[in-house]
Amino acid sequence: MDIVKDNTGSSWLQQGFVVYPNAVTHFYVLRYLLWLIRGGTNAEYSTHHQSLWDIRMYEPVYNAFSEVLGNQALMVSLNPKETPNIQGMVCLQTETTIHKSGLRINMCDLIIFDVERCQLDLDSDFDSFWFPVTMIPANTFDEVALQERLQYWHAKPFRTHLSPLGSKLLGLESWEAGLPGAHA
Repeated sequence: MDIVKDNTGSSWLQQGFVVYPNAVTHFYVLRYLLWLIRGGTNAEYSTHHQSLWDIRMYEPVYNAFSEVLGNQALMVSLNPKETPNIQGMVCLQTETTIHKSGLRINMCDLIIFDVERCQLDLDSDFDSFWFPVTMIPANTFDEVALQERLQYWHAKPFRTHLSPLGSKLLGLESWEAGLPGAHA
């Protein structure tokens, strides 16, 4: 997947963000929106709903974070304690323009940004029309944090299907020792 840059050709280096157009299929986004409309955000364990994991496990989303972070062994950030400076959002509306920049983002586009370097006015533009999806290197998790994630996962009252990639992104399975940044 190619990184799409702004008009200057260097948005990540100069402005701290990069856009991956159509990183998520419309089906996943529309299914997630339907779940939200039906009251999905108030459900206990909502971070583990199938619609959310389908977006997180989608290969182009994983590949985008792998490319930006320079690491193949990643885990999904599930709570504020795990959220790093480099974060991501998937656009859930047909089209939006980021305030003050004129940057146009479409439904299913993924934007990955560095909160310390990003020169977009993200606070005024990122609202309920975005799905936060952030991945971080798997080796940043200590064993206690990993066990807390897994206990929470096993305590949920419903079944969620995870692909082999999803199992690694959650921490149910470890990354192969041969991958850069992998934990055993």
